Amino acid sequence: MEIRTQKEAEDLIYQSYLRAINNISESLDEKVKKPELTRKLLDLIGSPDRGQKYILVTGSKGKGSTSRFISSLLAHLGYKVGLFTSPHLVNFNERIRINGKAISEKDFVRISNLIEPQVSKIEKDLNSDQYQGPVGIALSTAVTYFKENKTDINVIEIGRGGLYDDTNVLENDWAVITPIMKEHTNSLGSSINEIVIHKLGIIKKNTKSVYISRQENEVMAQIQNSHLLKNTKNRYYKEDFLANNIEMTEKGTSFEVNTKRDKYSNLSIPLLGEFQAINAAVAIQFCEDFVGGKIDQSIVNKCFSSIQWPGRSEIVSHNPTVIVDGAINEFSANYLKNVIKVIGSDCRIASIIGVPKDKDYRGVINVLNDVSNQMILTKPDVSHLIFPEDALKYAKSLNANSLEFPYLNDSLKYAKDVLKADLILIVGTQTLIGNAKRIMGHSLLDIGK
Repeated sequence: MEIRTQKEAEDLIYQSYLRAINNISESLDEKVKKPELTRKLLDLIGSPDRGQKYILVTGSKGKGSTSRFISSLLAHLGYKVGLFTSPHLVNFNERIRINGKAISEKDFVRISNLIEPQVSKIEKDLNSDQYQGPVGIALSTAVTYFKENKTDINVIEIGRGGLYDDTNVLENDWAVITPIMKEHTNSLGSSINEIVIHKLGIIKKNTKSVYISRQENEVMAQIQNSHLLKNTKNRYYKEDFLANNIEMTEKGTSFEVNTKRDKYSNLSIPLLGEFQAINAAVAIQFCEDFVGGKIDQSIVNKCFSSIQWPGRSEIVSHNPTVIVDGAINEFSANYLKNVIKVIGSDCRIASIIGVPKDKDYRGVINVLNDVSNQMILTKPDVSHLIFPEDALKYAKSLNANSLEFPYLNDSLKYAKDVLKADLILIVGTQTLIGNAKRIMGHSLLDIGK
């Protein structure tokens, strides 16, 4: 079957999973996921991953941002860097980048045609409840693209777990563990110990170095006692590297990073959150080790001051300050609320909220009401998702001034021109964030190296 369009290429990625989904009775990853099928696919297409350098990044929070920080700093140091992340905001191509630029539709379709015969070959031998993971098929496209372009190193964001994730078939010299917390208990296990075991599963016999970000004491104790770290060079947050003097303003987050090699002062990023500074510290420590010495401060400043990572507590414009964030549940909204309390205490704040019906829209509305002068309910201009009909009613029960507009553009215009808001939050589903980025004229296909 010849693939002619981007849509058909994306269908190839999801078709096996969609065929099996209604027949899957188990929930735990070790019983459902089959990364060996990804390994088989890679081998059938010529093992394009062999001979390439990989750093795998896992954790419960911040793994996407950390992956981006590492890849960007390496690119600023002169390396050609592949980056594989998920999810995407607008175009699937955003998941596969080299030095910040997404794979073109032409290359995406071309490589999909290369792997399709082997995907179909594997598919014929699967039971009705077995499937080839979408991440594994997308990964095959990514590593083929990286090999063709002769990248120096590739940064790979793991999915929800680690041990049984399709990306974990790669032989990685380096592993990064971002903060681990209780999450995806139906898939990873009910205890934090089980979840840690999944995350540490990315450490293999050939893994040389492991970078452990800030962790809760219980998690850190389990990590330090793991036999998997006995033969690796390990770097621990606080012990080997540290972000401090962290401050947030309406312009972003400023901080400094201390390593055993150097002190990097007066750093700033156009992203909000203490954890973003910690993620940046992980990147500096890794890059120091990769180049074998301290890094030129001016390169670090240039990289961080202009870094883009769309939709993650991101400041997208000023006068008024507009922040976009992909919070779709109470937990994520609470983190954003705490950030806003720091930077927006004297501001008139309007929150534009677009959370789908199947997500925790009430939790988001309830939390953001605490920091909002007015809430505006809306939805993206284009979306296949269903949005709740009672969101406005619930918002009005908390704040009688709450309003609803059919689309984001109308909501944003009202917040700026009528409310004269000093700070505007755009919060919700990924398609809403993508919509906001398009309105601001920001490219998602080229976010700069």
